[in-house]
Amino acid sequence: MEDIRNMTVGECVLFGGERWKCDSIVAARKTVGSIAFILSIVAFFFICLYRLWRSLADRQIIYLWFGGFLLSIVGFFDAPPDNGNSSSCQFSGWFLGLADWMWITAMFLITLHTFMLTVRRRALVEIGTAGELFYHGASFGIPLFIASLPWIGSAFGPAGMWCWISEDEIGWRFADWYVPIWLLLIVIVVLYIITIYKINKKRSDPGESEANQSVKRLYGQAKRLMFYPGVQLIVIIIPTIHRIHNAVSSEGVYGLMLLHAICGPFQVIGIVAVFGITLYYRIKQNELPALSTTMKKLWATIRCQSEPPPVEVQNRVQNVENGNVNYGNEIAAKEDGLGNQA
Repeated sequence: MEDIRNMTVGECVLFGGERWKCDSIVAARKTVGSIAFILSIVAFFFICLYRLWRSLADRQIIYLWFGGFLLSIVGFFDAPPDNGNSSSCQFSGWFLGLADWMWITAMFLITLHTFMLTVRRRALVEIGTAGELFYHGASFGIPLFIASLPWIGSAFGPAGMWCWISEDEIGWRFADWYVPIWLLLIVIVVLYIITIYKINKKRSDPGESEANQSVKRLYGQAKRLMFYPGVQLIVIIIPTIHRIHNAVSSEGVYGLMLLHAICGPFQVIGIVAVFGITLYYRIKQNELPALSTTMKKLWATIRCQSEPPPVEVQNRVQNVENGNVNYGNEIAAKEDGLGNQA
């Protein structure tokens, strides 16, 4: 039996000592993580370009983006060092848990918000109220709290090819990840099915939605958000199978570990792809200005800030700063000149 708890940087005891398999897993994780990191930066550029933080639905995408950004950073972390239970490995394991919980919390809140828009025809919270502040606090506070719980039992450590909750802490793995994550996924699936059913039902009854513009707007937001949980549901399958396998067997499976290694950053790629598709359709439906128009405005703003003003304006500003201009006399002179012309 190949004990994955003996995996270190200096040696590869997994897969019968075939070092190329260990190296390929590390390389694949870092490669996909690099792609995810670059795409995260691109997505952030478009978020800033279109100022996609004005509605609660758009802000939820920012939370999801932030969780994905953290996941892309995790892809750069090295395998556990020779002294696996080091402080750096523990921090890496905690950071991975925080990124995962940031991601899944944002996904759950997006699903819940979509459900409220579709079924209850109202937003989850009203923008600009105390409820929104509580919502934002929960988006960050809940992941931070849950991810930090394993510190109580000093449970962070080597978890195969990377650091997380160590192999010896099976109880912490189930209590802090497996059980709550699957309960949330079940709730997400149920809300997801109800949301799809309601949207399809309203689509077959266009009279009601056309009569009420606010209903159309709410359903438009719901349709934009409903695809994000689908990415999570697809990508979470392989990591769950792999960790369940770890719980019942200490033998490393190369295919499972390789797929698990790239699933984390691949979530980010999937979410950026959904973001790009929804952004494209929002532009096509004239909800947002065309990309060329937005880029022209950005370039004009940059030129205005970088190019110096005309010489006349510079001289006027200099005279004002030196106190050489008397605006009262200047205005009176102008009025007198206009009067003479009349």
